[in-house]
Amino acid sequence: MYIGTRLAALTALDSGITTMLDFSHNSRTSAHSDAALNALIDTGIRGVHASMGPHFGEWDRQWPKDMNRLVSDFHGAADGLVTVRLAALATDEIAGPAIAYGPELAAFARDLGVWTSIDAVFGIPSSEAILRWARMGILDPTLTLIHATGLTPEAWTAMGDAGVTVSLAPTSDAQIGLESAVPAVDEALAVGIRPGLSIDVEVALASDMFTQMRTLHAIQRMRATNAAYGTEETRNRITTRDVLDFATLQGAHANALGHVTGSLTPGKEADLLIVRADDINNMPLNNAVGTLVLGSDARNIDTVLVAGNPRKWAGSLVDEDIDALREAVIRSRNAIIGRVAATL
Repeated sequence: MYIGTRLAALTALDSGITTMLDFSHNSRTSAHSDAALNALIDTGIRGVHASMGPHFGEWDRQWPKDMNRLVSDFHGAADGLVTVRLAALATDEIAGPAIAYGPELAAFARDLGVWTSIDAVFGIPSSEAILRWARMGILDPTLTLIHATGLTPEAWTAMGDAGVTVSLAPTSDAQIGLESAVPAVDEALAVGIRPGLSIDVEVALASDMFTQMRTLHAIQRMRATNAAYGTEETRNRITTRDVLDFATLQGAHANALGHVTGSLTPGKEADLLIVRADDINNMPLNNAVGTLVLGSDARNIDTVLVAGNPRKWAGSLVDEDIDALREAVIRSRNAIIGRVAATL
């Protein structure tokens, strides 16, 4: 847990991501949760630990009660860089009712004073759940719904009315094959929700926001153009400035950190990227936003600051022994494979 979370956080920093929400599906014991949180602290990233019980297998059943301890011990740790929130699934289809969002988990999160991230928000079952939550009064701005793919118009209306945040996963939906596989940016914007962006599973998908921005930009504009093809209809197309906003300020807002980060605003902390605009792949600089979204990638990131502290400088991570990390990652991977093989 420690090595995997540390690797993901350092990969995020190297890719220009200052803030990472770790949707921690593997809270099998208190020690598992502690390891994930300590990894966030040790990397110096602005980290949000979203704690949830496992989908399957043996575990201590300490969740969600253990979150009282996690919030007490870790919420606001590392000079405020690390925060904690509840995590749940939208329905009981995948792993049963224990980790599905509902009145009990809503009350628990409210008593703790934390936000909730809800994963696997897909299709008709999740649409029906969203409408139930609205009737129960537990659909509110403290919820972030992840994916939100294939939902009904009625569910989107309820979400817009409630002021929830949404995190779209443009590459994940298509590559993994989730519900309709079409990121619901048009549906979100239609009800007044400006979504954030998610990488989803870092082990299988591109771990940078440049890829997510370009993918969403291309898909939405393809949908808009295709809808009007051969007709006199005109569809609105999102811009590079839109997707940059989704990847920065809206992502911060979805993580309950919009007052701290996500934009260059007086009073916020200095979470900053310095991107070289004179590298061969993005020169010459004419339009800063267009160059950043359509021309740049992780190789152009010179510097990453988190709360004013350099985590990447002159193109390299700061105070990190990458050779030692590589050895630890491979050793951990081999140990896991060995344990799995022993059970077959």
